[in-house]
Amino acid sequence: MNVAGGTRAAVRRALAALAGVVLAAAALAGCGSQQGAAGPRFDLSLNPSPVWQPVGIRLLALPPGQQVTIRASLRPGGLWSSQAVYAVPADGVVDLARDAPLEAPFTGADGMGLFWTMRSSTGEAATSDVTWGGASFSVDLQATVAGRLVAETRVQRTGLSVAAPSRAVFDDGITGDYFEPTSAAEGVRPGVIVFDGTDPGEPTGVLVSATLAALGFPTLDLSTYGSAGAVDPLRSLPAERFLSALSWLRGRPGVDDQRIFTFGTSRGAQLALWAASAYPGTVYGAIAPGGTTGLICPSPVPSPAVTVGGDWVPCTTGTHDPAPAAVLDLQRIPGPVVLGCAGRDEELANGCAWLDAAARKRPAREGDAYLTAPDATHLFYLPPYTPLLLPPAPAAQPTERAREALWADILTALTAPSSVPGH
Repeated sequence: MNVAGGTRAAVRRALAALAGVVLAAAALAGCGSQQGAAGPRFDLSLNPSPVWQPVGIRLLALPPGQQVTIRASLRPGGLWSSQAVYAVPADGVVDLARDAPLEAPFTGADGMGLFWTMRSSTGEAATSDVTWGGASFSVDLQATVAGRLVAETRVQRTGLSVAAPSRAVFDDGITGDYFEPTSAAEGVRPGVIVFDGTDPGEPTGVLVSATLAALGFPTLDLSTYGSAGAVDPLRSLPAERFLSALSWLRGRPGVDDQRIFTFGTSRGAQLALWAASAYPGTVYGAIAPGGTTGLICPSPVPSPAVTVGGDWVPCTTGTHDPAPAAVLDLQRIPGPVVLGCAGRDEELANGCAWLDAAARKRPAREGDAYLTAPDATHLFYLPPYTPLLLPPAPAAQPTERAREALWADILTALTAPSSVPGH
């Protein structure tokens, strides 16, 4: 999320407070009358499961030819729920990832559809990334046939605060939060610098950084414009601040100093691309969805987007013209580039034109991913599987689909074999 001053500190405290919360695995319940393993029952692929990954859900031993209603509910301060109706096939097994529902707030087979379509009984929007990412929570599943409860279970979702604890960084002229994976992966891993504080009011840095660390990648959530996330009135990034962050991250244990990625979304996307193209000897790849592929001067008063030694780096005035000359020199980036755009982006209406201009300048190489999501909205770059800041229907499902596809592309880029010679 985009954290400034006290907000950043409050979120960090909230995540720390949640760090010890790991829900114990729930025993899978049988049918409502406790008939045991012989009767209808839920089968989960993993329980507890991490909030940043899908969980497989099946219903077994159902009466063939009937319809079953599956309801999901949880209570993080209020009742949230979703439900879908399925036809029971001849084998008596309903697999949420395989079977399309007869009635549901989503279309087609979707193993996590009951999770990201959850809505509050009071109409409250899902806006808290602590609730829907940092915290562990449990989802109750109930199955009914002809109005009778036949099976129930509890799906426990482990929050990011457990797998990706953070610590504040005030060192070498930089301010931010460092998320170090707790997984016992062997060898060094790519490190990521996330540009935070670039777009007030939208969650970017903390949620993205925690998710990256949970996936196994050491991540520095850099306060882009200064101490404690305070936004510089000119919204200019001194290159020296980024270079200090780069040096700091490369020195962390377990970080592959030959494979550092920059990560920026929305207004931070251009900074991620600029940093990777400006320092190809020390930055390996860039992940930059939801923004321009050229450096845009902040407005309404023209000022530099980036300075080097106090001097302006050339930038374009306005986002209206994604001409080739305005696109950054992405060919210089040695490793993978992940770009994405939303066709219904309410913040950057021509985002896909900027992506197309970049693709003409740097045709996709092996490892690159250029995702176009025609019906998605601006926040398609948030992690999937929860209702966090999803738009209303009909844009919710394509935005969720774009989130799933984008994060699969991100993971592919970060786990791809290095293209650095001899490395």
